[in-house]
Amino acid sequence: MSIGRRLAWISLLVTSWSAMAQATPSVSDVNLWAADALAKVLRSAKPGEPGTNTLKLSGARREIVSGQAVIRSSREINAAQATISDLRHRASGTTIPAQAVRLQWVRYIDITRNSDLPPDELVARAPASIPDPFWEAPAIPVKAEQAQPLWIEVLVPENAEAGDYDGRLSVKADGASVELPVALHVWDFEVPKERHLSVVNWWQFPGGGFEGHGPDDWDLLRRFASFLVEHRQTDLATEISRIKESGDAQNGYTYDASRLERYAEVAFEAGIRQIHLHSVGRRTADILDPNCRVEPDEANLRRLAAWDKVIQRRGWQRRFVTSVVDEPFIYYEDSYQAVVDRVHAVAPNVRCLEAVEAEYLGKLDVYVPKLSHLSLWYPRFDQVRRDGAELWFYVCCHPLGRYPNRFLDQSLLKARVLFWIQYLYRLDGYLHWGLNYYAGDPYTQEGISKDLPLGDRAIVYPGKDRLLGSLRFSAQRDGLQDFEYLRALEERLREIKQGTGEDAFWLDPRQRPLELCRRVIWSFHDYTRDPHVLLDTRQAIAEEIEALRTDPRLIVQTSPPEGTVVPAGPRAVNVRGLAPPGAKVTVNGDAVANTRPSGYVCRAIFLRDHQSTITVTIEHDGHKATATRTFQLAD
Repeated sequence: MSIGRRLAWISLLVTSWSAMAQATPSVSDVNLWAADALAKVLRSAKPGEPGTNTLKLSGARREIVSGQAVIRSSREINAAQATISDLRHRASGTTIPAQAVRLQWVRYIDITRNSDLPPDELVARAPASIPDPFWEAPAIPVKAEQAQPLWIEVLVPENAEAGDYDGRLSVKADGASVELPVALHVWDFEVPKERHLSVVNWWQFPGGGFEGHGPDDWDLLRRFASFLVEHRQTDLATEISRIKESGDAQNGYTYDASRLERYAEVAFEAGIRQIHLHSVGRRTADILDPNCRVEPDEANLRRLAAWDKVIQRRGWQRRFVTSVVDEPFIYYEDSYQAVVDRVHAVAPNVRCLEAVEAEYLGKLDVYVPKLSHLSLWYPRFDQVRRDGAELWFYVCCHPLGRYPNRFLDQSLLKARVLFWIQYLYRLDGYLHWGLNYYAGDPYTQEGISKDLPLGDRAIVYPGKDRLLGSLRFSAQRDGLQDFEYLRALEERLREIKQGTGEDAFWLDPRQRPLELCRRVIWSFHDYTRDPHVLLDTRQAIAEEIEALRTDPRLIVQTSPPEGTVVPAGPRAVNVRGLAPPGAKVTVNGDAVANTRPSGYVCRAIFLRDHQSTITVTIEHDGHKATATRTFQLAD
């Protein structure tokens, strides 16, 4: 090779190496930081908005714990891929394996309009890109100077040891690798296997994105149902027309219910608890026409009667509900009630459930008013529940304003706080019409929002052979787990009351969970907008559940409850508690002598101006426990 050709070759190599160096990010080009599970990370986010150098997570056994990390690079990344180590217990060295952690990159939906909400209730003003769906691919491209979130879910094993675990999250980006410490705290209690709320997002099966699969693809149904059960959904919906009717009125009818029976078998095997059958009535006019009436769909009532026999044969009582007509208004009251009575007569093992727009609709088994209507007409619906019906609520394209909902351009806190409402008002279930009612490409604004507020049509997305989740669907699951935390605290207090006997006459197992719940939400539409308030309260609930299993155990209840506005004149608060027998007890620093052998203690406290907190402390066997209750003082 001549000197000239040799120099040209060297020059070409230098140019190639230079181009490769420019194309491959270095560690210094890529930032990785932690964000909380209530943040919708916009493309403009930078480290510290918000961010920490450790991903901190906490959860109970059998819980799916959500977290989030974010990368941003000054150069374009062709393939970013995340991995996580085993999570190792700091004290014992036991591990939660990496296989128990799911890592999912977050996709964005471009929006050109907003939902009809107050501007300060939006996470971003259009035009914008809003994070929601999860990528199916393990490696994705990342544009330069754009934040890219990674959603992390830890499935805490049922046998996990309580305490603190450490691990490391790694992201490889075209050769560069960055890491983030992970700290998981496992609480010493379990999220129960049993679901204590009924939850349904009505769906199309198999729906858009699965055109190669039919409505009787049982393997696909099993995968879909298992996915929904993992997200704590308890119910599915299908059409009663799955039952084939043959014959006529003159010669009699026969029924083939095998398709619906197989559908039910597959769903129940996957963990689904109840199936909604649509529908056994029809309107005679437009939904808002004052002359509209409801009349029975006689063919579907016959199908329902045939299905009732299958229910008896299979032992599926209380596992099916039917609707008459969706969203019945005040104009239908008499005619609607008549069809409900028909349903109970022909199919006594099928209950009636309806998403309602009126409050007097007969002997419905499950009333499901819209959240805003539940708020406005609550005394009537509360009476319906007292009379024996279940009381749920639903959200859809309404309510708007400042009510919580699950629109794409709302904060994740709103989707999660829906289930704190359930605990606050002791409700039985939740319904949304739109799991996957796409109108075109599911990964577009039009596809999940056509003619409706953003995201109202869908909260999950199609993958190759399975459903994919979203930030909003995970927030829904996390809210349902929050509900179970509150309920677990209530159940533990109920057990203690029963075990203590007469000296726990004063103990209301719901009071303390409600006090904590009201740190986050105060009514159907008044609630915190601060994610840290919700997350800190959740931690406080977990700490109190643990404290009830720890010595020395202290239980405190006040009349009135914590958080009450206490005006002057005088400010009298009665304090009652349970402490270990023989414990030293002080209230606001003063010793209490009138304790009973059971550990019951009581004290009357008169709050002085600028003294809004009562502190109860016990000492027993060299250990101490303290409880505080804070009130709002008014003139």
